[in-house]
Amino acid sequence: MAKMNVEIMKKGGVQGATKLPVVTIGLGKVADLRDLTIKVGDEDKKIIWHNEAGQVVIATKEHPEGDVYDQERPVVARVIGDKVLIGGLYDIYAPAPEKIGKLLSNPINITEHLAQEQLDQLAPLLVAASKIQPSLAPAEYGRKVVHITEEMVGEVGYVECVCTWHEKSGQTTKLYAGDVFLIEDEEKGHGYRIGAEEYRDTHADE
Repeated sequence: MAKMNVEIMKKGGVQGATKLPVVTIGLGKVADLRDLTIKVGDEDKKIIWHNEAGQVVIATKEHPEGDVYDQERPVVARVIGDKVLIGGLYDIYAPAPEKIGKLLSNPINITEHLAQEQLDQLAPLLVAASKIQPSLAPAEYGRKVVHITEEMVGEVGYVECVCTWHEKSGQTTKLYAGDVFLIEDEEKGHGYRIGAEEYRDTHADE
């Protein structure tokens, strides 16, 4: 599965980037999340639910139709810039367990870091969490990324990658021109997609 990721790195070229500080909120384990539906305009949008197999499914920006993560992984939500909801969805993902300590290493009082409007938008998600751990994730230097270009996507309009958390299932994610493939392990071809707007809000090229 890493083969397509390696192809992206070969075609696009790897460059350095710095991840800017961002508010990250630990929500507990995937399996422990409660079902959540929120109101977006006049629409009821399912954010977290259980499928027929009893697994927790999470609607993410990358997979608004629902993503089944490893049920034992930790879950975090991020506030990107001043945005809690992006396209009516929270910025939720499930990092590798060994990374959660670093992500949540700088505990904060979110009422001192976020505006009331942001806190109001977060409130339903925090109710669905099994554990709430707000943190100001520090800047990370020396990250490696590939910027997806028009030339790379060609006439098809996209290239596909396998995000780190989909390595077991082999589920692919589409990358469009302007998106970024963030490399977690260059040798093994591990990494994941970051949308163009999200990258601008959270990273700076080195």
